[in-house]
Amino acid sequence: MKKTSIGAVIACFLFFALPAFGQESSEPDNPRQFYWVAFKDKANTPYAAKAPEAFLSPRAIARREKLGILITPTDFPPNPDYLEGVEAAGARVHHTSRWLNAATVYGEQSALPAIAVLPYVDTVWYAGPYRERDKASVERTKKMDKLKSKALTGQHYGYATKQIKAINGDSLHQAGYRGKGVLVAVMDGGFTGVDRSPFFDTLRAHNRLLRSMDMVDKDTLVWESSSHGTKVLSTMAANQPEVLVGTAPDATYVCIKTEDTRGEHRIEECHWVAGLEYADSLGADVINSSLGYTQFDEPDMNYGADDLTGHTSVASRAADIAAEKGILVVTSAGNEGSSPWRKIGIPADAAGAFSIGATALNGDLASFSSVGPTADRRIKPDIVAPGAWVTLADAYQYQVTIGSGTSFASPIVAGMVACLREAYPEVSVEEILDAIRNSGNQSDLPNVAVGYGIPDFIKAYEALHKQP
Repeated sequence: MKKTSIGAVIACFLFFALPAFGQESSEPDNPRQFYWVAFKDKANTPYAAKAPEAFLSPRAIARREKLGILITPTDFPPNPDYLEGVEAAGARVHHTSRWLNAATVYGEQSALPAIAVLPYVDTVWYAGPYRERDKASVERTKKMDKLKSKALTGQHYGYATKQIKAINGDSLHQAGYRGKGVLVAVMDGGFTGVDRSPFFDTLRAHNRLLRSMDMVDKDTLVWESSSHGTKVLSTMAANQPEVLVGTAPDATYVCIKTEDTRGEHRIEECHWVAGLEYADSLGADVINSSLGYTQFDEPDMNYGADDLTGHTSVASRAADIAAEKGILVVTSAGNEGSSPWRKIGIPADAAGAFSIGATALNGDLASFSSVGPTADRRIKPDIVAPGAWVTLADAYQYQVTIGSGTSFASPIVAGMVACLREAYPEVSVEEILDAIRNSGNQSDLPNVAVGYGIPDFIKAYEALHKQP
């Protein structure tokens, strides 16, 4: 999918009718395609709410208990017998969705009629071409032992000073909150160099970089394919004083690859949902997704403005469920403000997604920042934050670089959201997000360009402190 930047566990629900069975693959040499298979129920499930350790980690269970969220059948994986039946009919399961009771499968079209008539199958929809994974490899960058950016003596945040101070993030840090004990999941297209870059030394040294996952290739090799995720991560996790310090340098992170950089199809939404549910199963507190879905290689998949309901797409539906499960989902609004489309993307339209537009460092709205409202007239984006010409870590050398996009406004905010979660571990998702909205400089008069405006995170912190 299109990353929302300038210049540069678990399945999906796709809105195609049954006749899509006959749709030709865009890769004629490979007759296999991805499909979504939705099940009718979770009858005769072997899973139970009283034994959640079978499908959730202790941390995920603890998050639900802490926030008073019940474990329900929506948390159960699909019935294993149903999955075996689908495979017996000729398809292979790629990943499954607990929340949507479904499986993303791949196989030849000839298997679909047999799958469709299984008594427990509800619908089957086309998601995109199946591609064999490229040869497994991690992109190896040059040695990064020599800093090539001049340190800014006396400036703790280094080149990131303006972007953090613009939202009063430094004040929240000075109050003692830098994300400690909070798990942040970053979903993106690749994280080249994160396993080697000195900007992430403290993550590795203190075991705060958890086992990552590639939902596209179903392996753990995520230090490949794209440097976009590396730059996104650096706005939060970098910790090189006087060079680059992010908005949540003490948080714990997991990198999840959900984007297939070889094409644009709705299967990437399937991977996105898989990544979101994987993060939930680990017990993630905050998600950053600097990704958006509007246009695809196959035009029949494209979304229109009327689809921005928060309920049309699989990704938006999953974002809402994640919020209900106690996860703070932060997502970029999109970079189409200067294009004919202009609108936010998906899943930024979801009520449960905290959607972030971009400003310049002086506070002016970036011309590329996507605007709302949603199709049902809700205010989006929720807020705006620095995203034009902000400082990032270079993925290939030990130096800072700059970039623009709501891709970077989103994680700058997500890191501060992690700091608020550290400060208030038992406050609900909506209470935290409301406090941030109400701290915005346009909170009295929100609009569809900037939402509630530029937030002030110490004001949000103080507002939560005053709550009974």
